[in-house]
Amino acid sequence: MGFLKKKIWKRTIETAVMALMILLFTACGNSNEPEQVQKEFVYVPEYVELPPEGQYYNSQVIGDYLYYNEYTYDEQTGESSESFCKLSIKDGTVTKLPLDTGENGGINQYTVGEDGSIYTMVYKWSMDENDPMGGRSSQEICKFDSNGEVVYRTCIDELIDENGYIGAMAVDAEGRAYLTSEGFVLLFDSEGKSAGKVSIGGAMNSWINCAGKGKDGKVYVCCSSGNGGNQLIEIDFDKKATGSTYDNFPNGNSSGLYPGLEKDFLVSDGNTVYEYDLKTQTKEAVFDWLDSDINGQYVNALGVTTEGKMVAIINDWSNGANEVAVLAKKKSSEVPQRETIVFASLYNDSNLQAAAVTFNKSNDKYRISIKTYYDYNNGGENAWNDAITNFNNDLTSGNCPDIVALSNMDINQLVSKEVLEDLNDYLDKSTVLSREEFIPNVLDGYTIDDVLVGIPKYFNIQTVVGSAKDLGSDMGWSIDDMIAYADEHPKANLFDYASKSSVMYYCMMYNENYFVDWSNGKCNFNSPEFISLLEFVNRFPEEPEYDDMASTPSKIQNGEVLLDNAYIYDLQEVQMYEEMFSGDFVFIGYPTTDGSVGCAFTTNDLYGITTKSKHKEGAWEFIESYLAREDADRWSHNGFPSIKKQLDAMVERETKVETYNWVDENGVEHEETSSGGGSVTYEDGWTYNYRTPTMEEAKRVLELIDIAKPAASSDNEIMKII
Repeated sequence: MGFLKKKIWKRTIETAVMALMILLFTACGNSNEPEQVQKEFVYVPEYVELPPEGQYYNSQVIGDYLYYNEYTYDEQTGESSESFCKLSIKDGTVTKLPLDTGENGGINQYTVGEDGSIYTMVYKWSMDENDPMGGRSSQEICKFDSNGEVVYRTCIDELIDENGYIGAMAVDAEGRAYLTSEGFVLLFDSEGKSAGKVSIGGAMNSWINCAGKGKDGKVYVCCSSGNGGNQLIEIDFDKKATGSTYDNFPNGNSSGLYPGLEKDFLVSDGNTVYEYDLKTQTKEAVFDWLDSDINGQYVNALGVTTEGKMVAIINDWSNGANEVAVLAKKKSSEVPQRETIVFASLYNDSNLQAAAVTFNKSNDKYRISIKTYYDYNNGGENAWNDAITNFNNDLTSGNCPDIVALSNMDINQLVSKEVLEDLNDYLDKSTVLSREEFIPNVLDGYTIDDVLVGIPKYFNIQTVVGSAKDLGSDMGWSIDDMIAYADEHPKANLFDYASKSSVMYYCMMYNENYFVDWSNGKCNFNSPEFISLLEFVNRFPEEPEYDDMASTPSKIQNGEVLLDNAYIYDLQEVQMYEEMFSGDFVFIGYPTTDGSVGCAFTTNDLYGITTKSKHKEGAWEFIESYLAREDADRWSHNGFPSIKKQLDAMVERETKVETYNWVDENGVEHEETSSGGGSVTYEDGWTYNYRTPTMEEAKRVLELIDIAKPAASSDNEIMKII
């Protein structure tokens, strides 16, 4: 590049940077924020009392009944039993239906017709010692009347491939059954006779997500379209073909299609419930789950009663709890009013939803409303960047939220523009939390220019791991060190599947602020250091090269790859790198300009308060309650806790070697030691079986925690330009 080109290029970047800075500088600067418009109607839930015993699964709401399979286990006798049940939503009575599925038969799928008849897919396994596979499977569609008596059975083995499966089933208003498989729909008349097959592969580039009956009594399938959205396809039974197709069907339902309240279909995307209109091929929002104090991420299925009330089946996978809510439409003026705190998040998050629901149920002054920006209905290569742009646009307008999820955001820029409230004073004044409870480095890491932007509840560690034989045992290196290391091994790849963009990302992770002065909008992109960096990055291909099936661990052991990105989310993960590098490895870290250790905190639950929020006390009350809550199931968060005593307890628990005794069939007692459990297997067969971590391994993780700090986000306009 000549001098003139470099000068023009530098000026172009500086102009773009300044434009971005002006955008961020005005963030939340509009003091004339409009008052939030109160919604005219809300949906208030009333919960159906479920029987206390048994485990419920495969639940559906059809008409005025909740249908489900019930599994019970008697600890005293060691006997288990399975029943097919229907529960009246009106009076709570339970009827167990004795469905005869035959010997070794189990219900795989089911649906219910308008007359109460039950249609099931029964899966059977017959043991055969002479068979190489130990036996054979068989599938049949069965119809039972409303009392559980058999109406017909039809074997479908000859209608599908040997390894075929049934993804969904539906029944139309005339009692005809539809079974979906890979790219086609099997048809059965009202007597259970095979009536043909409809291929949908030619209709579009699609994958069948679910099927169901609409308000018109016809059966439709929902398919994934080539542009990342969904398309609804009518199945014409009489013509044995696809009928009309409908675009713009919202993403959401995966367990089935549900008839709507007033329009054709109900759809939930985890945040909002929509109705879809076949005539106009448009969706209309009905209500947000949080307005009803329900975590929409836990809603497994929907239904509508004969009285026109919506029913939601809620399965909380964090604790296994099951709930059934009947939602009544009421005027907002009829329910107690609370101040709304708007929480801005780039994407749907079940943990955030759960925290908001817990807060809303216990607080009579404030309620959390979540606004997400990633458009799941119009995904594509620009969807993520569009979400960030729209997020920033809200910060600069009168729609400034109260709380923001800071994961995947460039926190340094937000702090420099005084967008984020300093949480230090809130923490110091808190009667619920104290500064001394937290791991010091977590608070220090998320304190930028003396502003405590947020406190994560859980975090992970991201760094670079390499061979200690080559790199030595000390952590930390510079960009020049990394370039020299690559030069010493010209026949090896620095990282597996490395590309220009990925290597630039690794190099800029801790160095972006070295080349960009955000306080005055100056760039340093014509320096010898940056030119050297670009020349190095240019060695790599435009796109990753996936030219073989060998795994990264295999390539490292064969000397084909030098480094790996290490994601540490538990104490066991260190063991795999020890195996990968034959017992001699170092967490060298991402390169930095000063040679310090580039070890990154990553988190999905870092929340900050905006400086222009009108509800700062309420916003802190939410963050405080979330941090203070002790989770029954830590594994749903998959990381390290920020509170010291919880981290200490985790280390003690996970490094403890458990022993247990058992007696074999000869009455001999044995003592065994737990291995820690779990394994990882790659496509080429490289496998590692985890064991209980040692204290030495735990100390290596704690050492990373002590030096980790958040990395600057490189997913912004600067990286786009570079």
